[in-house]
Amino acid sequence: MENKQAYNFTSRDAENYDLYLGPVLFEPYGRFLASQIEDNDLTKVVELACGTGRVTRHISEVMPVDTEFWATDISDDMLGIAKRHLVNYNINYRTEDIQNLSFSDNSFDLAICQFGVMFLPDKQKGFNEIARILKPGGRLMCFTWDSAFHNPIFNLLINELMLPYFTDEDTTRLFVPFSLYDKQQLAEWLTNAGFSTVKTEVIALNSDPATSDQIVEGFYLYHPLGKAIKDKAPEAYETVQQKFRQEIEKRYGKNTSFPMSALLTIAGK
Repeated sequence: MENKQAYNFTSRDAENYDLYLGPVLFEPYGRFLASQIEDNDLTKVVELACGTGRVTRHISEVMPVDTEFWATDISDDMLGIAKRHLVNYNINYRTEDIQNLSFSDNSFDLAICQFGVMFLPDKQKGFNEIARILKPGGRLMCFTWDSAFHNPIFNLLINELMLPYFTDEDTTRLFVPFSLYDKQQLAEWLTNAGFSTVKTEVIALNSDPATSDQIVEGFYLYHPLGKAIKDKAPEAYETVQQKFRQEIEKRYGKNTSFPMSALLTIAGK
């Protein structure tokens, strides 16, 4: 049976995710998210889908020293990298599925999830669980990517270069990270989960600097998207790679920072 997951980061993929995507994509939004955290006597905070700990570090650095901080992810491989990088931080780690959290009701003042909820098979169940573990008055801070059309590097790679090779199948799996940009849909799920206030705004940032080689390596050669092309049309693998590099350098240069767009949703219980 064909594997329909286009974004499954385990084992070596998790290492590549941290090495190539972490510095370019996740650091800018991690810094921004941490800057938006208000210290309102936060006693207990949880990060969901923390990945390799890129955002975790920024969150930890703005937390009051006596805050109980949990970092969770469904992937042991991702958590292993986070633990290795953040050994000097006071963080509790636990393997958790957002759709089936093991924490007690009304446990946390703040839940944070950066670029994780898009991957949940049952998003309503995930938001229900987040609401359940938050105390009355608690908040969720959640980043989701904007449409691929508003994220030029991914628009180039997926829409322009990859899709012509997938005309005979459903390509929804390629766009999963960019599937939660509908503010109305987000508000509906969150309201149904029991959140009383929901505010979503578009946050446009630039990536941290990267060379064209680093972008090609991280977003294609060592990324599940590249594997998807190799599996689907192996004869096109090198062609897509070359076109991707050429277009990056044509549009942004060999050493570049490119525009990104994401939605920050803050919901109060």
